[in-house]
Amino acid sequence: MRTRTSLFLFSLALALTALPARAQQEVRVGYSSINPETRIAKDKGWIEEALKPRGVTVKWVESLGSNKSLEFLRGKAVDIASTSSASAFLARANGTPIKFVYWTGRNAHGAPILVRADSPYRSVTDLRGKKIAATPGTGPYISLIAALHKHGLTDKDVDIVSLQHAQGRLALAAGRVEAWAALEPDWTIAEVQTKARVLFVDKSLAGGGGLNVREEYLKANPEIVRIVLAQFNRARVYSAQHPEQAIKDFAESSKVDIEVARRVFQRQLEQDDNPAIVPADATALAVWGDLYKKLGSVPPDTNVNAVVKAVLDPTVYAPAD
Repeated sequence: MRTRTSLFLFSLALALTALPARAQQEVRVGYSSINPETRIAKDKGWIEEALKPRGVTVKWVESLGSNKSLEFLRGKAVDIASTSSASAFLARANGTPIKFVYWTGRNAHGAPILVRADSPYRSVTDLRGKKIAATPGTGPYISLIAALHKHGLTDKDVDIVSLQHAQGRLALAAGRVEAWAALEPDWTIAEVQTKARVLFVDKSLAGGGGLNVREEYLKANPEIVRIVLAQFNRARVYSAQHPEQAIKDFAESSKVDIEVARRVFQRQLEQDDNPAIVPADATALAVWGDLYKKLGSVPPDTNVNAVVKAVLDPTVYAPAD
């Protein structure tokens, strides 16, 4: 009997070792040098720390802009990633199932068109026939298109060169383009390093950026999403309470000059730092939606208010979190 029992236990042990190990759950989070909050959250390891008791690991994926973040979200390469609110609307209107759930920074300044310090151009109309760097699928790109229309031009009247934000800044400095649709922190880098100047900015198209989550992932893992957002908020609070250290951390991790980091943070301090989605956000985003519709960037039968309601989700993050 003892031999038979021993054989049974031995066989059971072999069977158990042959079973595949239980896959550890992973949340994939986008980060970007454009976004100081995501860099601080990543570098501090707070999300990993908060999710470890649940057996959830974190995979960080770098994004160079809203267009790349949306590409990753559509392809399920990331679960949570930052984009501009305008880009999130455009993606949702064109069928990408995402939710915009948390502001990393509202932008009261708008997205500027920059030219070199020695540029002779004084108006958007002066850019007719000129090369302008911009990143398709981002807020600065659609701001550029809107600025052209406001001045009686269209994208056919200029030569838009598709470049990621940092590449656009470098192309402007090198004289390969005459203007650039800018975004932070490259906007500030250009001002500090090459004395680039703002040719035009439309503050009525202020928006900002924040975190999106794939709708499918949110439905399956609401608590994990809330934990991730709470740690991003921890990074926001840390920045406010330790500004000099936050500026230093951001400068080092993003490899930008300390003066650039300081100006980026200063611009953020001038803006509303409430990360929660509020009713006024729907009104502001509808302005972008109407513009997209006017420019033909979304289907002509798009219900702007319905898309706004679908993409903005105020229930996922609340200040109490």
